[in-house]
Amino acid sequence: MKCLILAGGSGDCLWPLSRKNYPKQFMNIKEGRSLLQETIVRNMPFCDEFLIVTNEKYINIVEGQMKVFQSLRYRVLLEGNPRGTATAIALGCMFCNQSELVFVVSSDNLIEGKEYQEAILTAKEMAKKGEIVLFGVKPEKPSTSYGYIKHNGQDILDFIEKANYNEAKKYTYEEGYLWNSGLFLCRAGDFLNVLRENAPEIFQNCIAARKKVSAIRLSIRFDYDIMSKIPKQSVESAVLEKKDKTKVIEIGFQWQDVGNVCDLEEIKNETDLEEVIINECKNVSVINRSQRQLVVANDLKDIVVVNTDDAVYVSNKQSIENIKDIIKENHDKYSQFFDYNRLSYREWGVHELLTYSDSYKVKKVTVFPGMSMNLHQHEFRSEHWSVVEGVATITLGHQEREYHKYESVFVPIGMEHKVANNTDEDVVIIEVGIGEQLMESDMVKIYGHGKGYNKNNEASLVKLDPAFKDNLWGGTKLRTVFGKKCDYDVIGESWELSAHPDGQSRIASGKYKGLLFNEYLQLIGKEQLGWKCQALDRFPILIKFIDAKQPLSVQIHPDDEYALENEGEYGKNEMWYILDCEEGAVLYCGLSKEVSKKEISERIANNTITEVLNEIKVKRGDCVFVKAGTIHAIGAGILICEIQQNSNSTYRLYDYDRRDKFGNTRELHLKKALDVVDIEPYVKDDSSELIVSNENYQQELLVQCKYFECFKYDVLSEVKISVDETSFVSVIILSGNGTITVEDTTLQYKPGDSFFVHAGKKNIIIRGQCSCIVTHV
Repeated sequence: MKCLILAGGSGDCLWPLSRKNYPKQFMNIKEGRSLLQETIVRNMPFCDEFLIVTNEKYINIVEGQMKVFQSLRYRVLLEGNPRGTATAIALGCMFCNQSELVFVVSSDNLIEGKEYQEAILTAKEMAKKGEIVLFGVKPEKPSTSYGYIKHNGQDILDFIEKANYNEAKKYTYEEGYLWNSGLFLCRAGDFLNVLRENAPEIFQNCIAARKKVSAIRLSIRFDYDIMSKIPKQSVESAVLEKKDKTKVIEIGFQWQDVGNVCDLEEIKNETDLEEVIINECKNVSVINRSQRQLVVANDLKDIVVVNTDDAVYVSNKQSIENIKDIIKENHDKYSQFFDYNRLSYREWGVHELLTYSDSYKVKKVTVFPGMSMNLHQHEFRSEHWSVVEGVATITLGHQEREYHKYESVFVPIGMEHKVANNTDEDVVIIEVGIGEQLMESDMVKIYGHGKGYNKNNEASLVKLDPAFKDNLWGGTKLRTVFGKKCDYDVIGESWELSAHPDGQSRIASGKYKGLLFNEYLQLIGKEQLGWKCQALDRFPILIKFIDAKQPLSVQIHPDDEYALENEGEYGKNEMWYILDCEEGAVLYCGLSKEVSKKEISERIANNTITEVLNEIKVKRGDCVFVKAGTIHAIGAGILICEIQQNSNSTYRLYDYDRRDKFGNTRELHLKKALDVVDIEPYVKDDSSELIVSNENYQQELLVQCKYFECFKYDVLSEVKISVDETSFVSVIILSGNGTITVEDTTLQYKPGDSFFVHAGKKNIIIRGQCSCIVTHV
């Protein structure tokens, strides 16, 4: 299950604790955790990946706060121009498979109680049946902030998005009303189908926005101009109010929406100070976040006081939310107080301003493990750094050395410098800047020097976790045969080695565990892929397992020239290795005779296209090479390992008039397919041959083409496979158990495992008894 977190709010209502550039969802709220981190912790037991939708100016804060979650799978969706919750959730769902369960939550809720688990499990079972399940809260008082749901059991009778105070007084629990918590759970496809039906303009524009972005990074930015075309609408009016599509369950756990500073009264926070005196007061709340100030409240009533280092807010509790209007009316004059606080996140760590004047500034600088600043220099200020925690690797000019706790270094004006952290612990430095100009504008980056992750001591061998696809023709063998961990009802494909935007594998071992494969490739650099890959603008191959319980559609892949011109990616040549199949299983590859394009089109129309396809009866161990332009289809009852070019360009000719579980037919691409089809009869590729056979292993060449070369190894005890500077190597384990070793790294393997090996002179040593496919370019 995926957890989609809405975390894009500006947080004005909690000023001065939160600021526009550091809003409430990122504040330390509970036991030193932010609301965002609390949301992650609460849902980690139920969700295997988190999709965080937020404003692009918060990306460094999000990535900084996610550092505490080792190996957690997450992606950040950045709204260039926020268009309401319907759009935010729709875009998130478009990054999921259609049968994926999606739990939509807000980042400004506090939740307690074991009943939370019970509610999620109940909602999951309902969602699997196609319901969109809302979580309703027993109303404690009339509210103008929350929506109301009138219900009879799990059926929704009425939906009130907002109400004035007099109306809200009528919406009582006894009359069958619940607060709408904003939490709901559904399948991605069900949400998008309702949106398509009820808000088609939003749906179509979201489709266009999704197609315009590359999904190869952890953070995905949607362009401002593209987002501007999407109508702004709430998820309630676009989807949730459709009573025939939604259900509600009444929750038993404690739920609190943090809407203003008064909501923080009962929350213990380690950043709240004890320097507070309250004398002869009634219904008075004081929050003090300034270490150097004592707050004294005397003879007051119905007042809230919030004190920080640079601002104080005093308000009658009944008018606490007026702060939004106050900020709006006074923003131009006091924007520095409304927008900024003393904490700011960078790609590599955190700056915290401790004190400053016109001529000096003191900061606490934290560099996260494995991260590095960009090399830079200052033209108007010098700096003095004192290491107080960890081991900092500091570059000054052309010199680099390690500095330990309590060691200091001086950075003169104009000196190129940076701090890197090559350890597994935070590096903390106290920085004192002195000079004529202390603003961030006094920084000149030295380009050509990397920032972000350090590349030191990279392991040459990593294990990969796949991306799964819930194709309607899929089965359960990838789970039962290979033990793949996926809760889809059916799994059609697992993309074992993939840097493709439509489904990336992830690093499953080492210090970069959880990183998207393409992010990892950018981290290690092109030189680790081998010189054959240097001229390519993307990773060249994709390897997957396919479980065809039902026949796949009849389809064609374009060649490079056509695909680059029409799809913006490479074409697709592929190899099928038959892992297992049912008795009598067949696949189609090419035409059995020369057929005109006109006849192909006619046969598609009258459902006779398979009559002119070349049928191949298959058995375990067979290998079939499918050239671009070849009509082909995998038949029912076949389990395949597919090695292909890194492309997802598929033109569907014929799909047996099937509909998916949401009632939609799949798109056909007849014109493009006829543009690229090879109308000549199929000629089998005969490149397979036995190369080595001895008492330790057997090596067989499966296929050799200009895009990739694949070998099958049957290992009886041990095999040593040479790697060189020409190419990386992929190892896919088909059966057996043992170890795989590259240089100083040894990993266990089992059936279905996928490994990636950097290019360079080294050996892959596979021990045990197994069968595997080894691929390089």
